[in-house]
Amino acid sequence: MMKTKNQELLIQFIISEVVSFIAEEQDISIEKALEIFYSTEVASKLEDLDTGYYLEGARYIYEIVKEEIN
Repeated sequence: MMKTKNQELLIQFIISEVVSFIAEEQDISIEKALEIFYSTEVASKLEDLDTGYYLEGARYIYEIVKEEIN
């Protein structure tokens, strides 16, 4: 299924927020936080429209990422 522009924007917004949360909480660079985020299963699930993750709030997605990386 092709993503609409709005879906892509939502995904990018969530990624941006989640990466910021990771960087802030772990006191690391944005670059390192991006590496951590993209090493999670959540990252690929977020891109998969069938999961519906892109419809969730960034804080909710962050909590899932936190569970995965801990």
